[in-house]
Amino acid sequence: MCSQGETELAAFWDRCDLPGSSRQAAMRAYRHFWDLIQARRAEDRLMGRVDEDDFYLKHLADSLAVLLAWPELFAGPVKLADVGAGAGLPGLVLAIALPEIHLTAIESNHRKARFIRLAARELALADRVEVIDRRSRELAHDPAHRGRYELLTARAVAKTDKLIRDCRRLLAPGGSAVFYKTPAAVVEEMPLAQPEARRHHLELMTSAVIELPCSAGKRQFIRLCAA
Repeated sequence: MCSQGETELAAFWDRCDLPGSSRQAAMRAYRHFWDLIQARRAEDRLMGRVDEDDFYLKHLADSLAVLLAWPELFAGPVKLADVGAGAGLPGLVLAIALPEIHLTAIESNHRKARFIRLAARELALADRVEVIDRRSRELAHDPAHRGRYELLTARAVAKTDKLIRDCRRLLAPGGSAVFYKTPAAVVEEMPLAQPEARRHHLELMTSAVIELPCSAGKRQFIRLCAA
C-alpha cells in the first residue's frame, strides 16, 4: 500500500513532466532509498529524524522541484556535480528520475560519502554515479575537475556568495549551478551574491517560487550561469 507521501510524490512526478512510463519503477527506487536511509540514518548520521511522508514531500519532491524551474537544464545527457551531497539529496533523486544524468557526488564527510556509494549500488546506479569525498573548493583547483561539469547543484550547503567562490571553477563553459533556497534566503543572500557573481563575470537569476505538495514548504532557486 502506498503512503500519502508516495501518492503525492507520484502526482508531483507528473507535475514535473517526467515520463509516466517510468513512474512506477522510480517510486520503487525511492521506496528502497527510504529504507536504506532508515537502516543507516543513525550510524552514518545522514539526517535528523524524519517520518516517511515528510521524507517524500520535503526531501524527494523538493529535490525534483528544480525540474519545474529550469527543465531545459536536464534535457539530454548531463554531467552533474552535486556539492555537499549529504545523503544523496538531490543528486541520487535526480539520477533515479533522469537516466541520462552522470552524477558526481561531492561529499567530504566520509560516512555520508560511504552511504552514497552503498545507495548507488543498491539502486543500480553505480555505473552513473561517482562519489568524491573531498571539498568542492579543493576540487576546483584540481585539473581533473576544473571546468568539467555542465551542471552543479547544492542543497542546504552554504550561502550563495560562498558557493560562488567555492564552486564556480568546477563549471564548464556555458554551464550552470543551481542552488536550492527558500524565498526568504533568496531575499537575504542576493545582495552579497550579485557583486560576487559580477566580480567573476558571471550571471545570477532566480526562479519563480515553487509550492511543494501538501503545503510542505516553498522552494526557490538561484542559478549561476558561466560564460
